[in-house]
Amino acid sequence: MVALACTEHPHFVPSLAEAGEDFSGTQLHYSVDTVRYFRHLYHGHGDRIFFIIGADAFLDIPMWKEYETLLSLCDFIIANRPGIRAEALRLVIPPDLMARPDEQKEPEGGHPSQVIAQLHRTTVYLLENVSSEVSATDIRRRAQRGQAIHGLVSARVEEYILKQGLYR
Repeated sequence: MVALACTEHPHFVPSLAEAGEDFSGTQLHYSVDTVRYFRHLYHGHGDRIFFIIGADAFLDIPMWKEYETLLSLCDFIIANRPGIRAEALRLVIPPDLMARPDEQKEPEGGHPSQVIAQLHRTTVYLLENVSSEVSATDIRRRAQRGQAIHGLVSARVEEYILKQGLYR
């Protein structure tokens, strides 16, 4: 579905890192392992990895495998959702991961108001002006109920979800 969605955006290149040896995508992958893979692949000086996630999903990050390690391996960009405050997002980050005031650095390419947390090695940014309030959770829920998802995903992704009978 990522590859289908990327066909409409020529600057996006989908990765097969989680497709598995048989490219079926059926093998379970954990985000922390995927980020480790990309850190190994792109280990040059100045290379940065950003994990883009919706605020609703970020609130559940304490339930993820090795989430504290994940938070220290890459920077996060959180797409805000209606009704979620930055303080709620900060609360899911363990206090011992937070940088002390004397450790905090000036954010690279980011405005300080976009930074919701400076960690020892990474930064968590908040993307406030998200043009869409759509979340993957909402799309899965709608598809499961048999409700329309037209306009919430690209036409190609919608067709794939319907043909494959996903989330039913």
